[in-house]
Amino acid sequence: MEAFYRDCLRFGCLANFKHFSLYLRGREELLVTIRHPPEAEGASHAASVNQKEKNKQATFGVTSQQLPPASPATRESSSDNPTETVFLIGAYARYNWPYVWLRSNLGKFGGNSADKDLPLDLNTTQRWKEEGFRVWDIVEELVQMNVVPAPLDPFEVDFTAFDVMPDLERSLLAGALAFFLRDLLLRDIPYAEIVQRDLLRVLEVHFRGGGVPIESEEKEG
Repeated sequence: MEAFYRDCLRFGCLANFKHFSLYLRGREELLVTIRHPPEAEGASHAASVNQKEKNKQATFGVTSQQLPPASPATRESSSDNPTETVFLIGAYARYNWPYVWLRSNLGKFGGNSADKDLPLDLNTTQRWKEEGFRVWDIVEELVQMNVVPAPLDPFEVDFTAFDVMPDLERSLLAGALAFFLRDLLLRDIPYAEIVQRDLLRVLEVHFRGGGVPIESEEKEG
């Protein structure tokens, strides 16, 4: 689990993603908030059907045994914001395996309040060791399950968020994001072209240390 812990520490410190935010809570817990504006939910019948099919892939109870997280649901916020869904990724030494628990909007997966301490049955957690999945692979699956229509790039960067950041903080975060996006490009991903475009813009933010760069197409125009 040491490699997974290192991934959580590195990934959990990142910010300014369009479709999700991260909050690192200690060595073994990562809170992931998936953003999905109401207008995107059920925008069409086809999208609604697609969403239902995705949600079928996640069920409560990985095994016949209950595997509660170290932070039970009673300690979490009970707010159900219709534009967000919160998940807890736990990589506890006592389980020696990463699991994911739902922390809001329980009804969208057909569960009830009694299910909050049961882990979700996800492909990336089931096949974590076999496929060598990383923590960001788990987040990618959560984004694809919850955002309708599914984004082409689950790790799309929200460049407007850089506007309100102090220069030094903006430069440091942009550097960390660039390092992460570069690593994504070393893998066989279907959205590599989009990631490469974001990487170039993030590098410009990092080295300029000033405002957010404009799109390259606008520069050429």
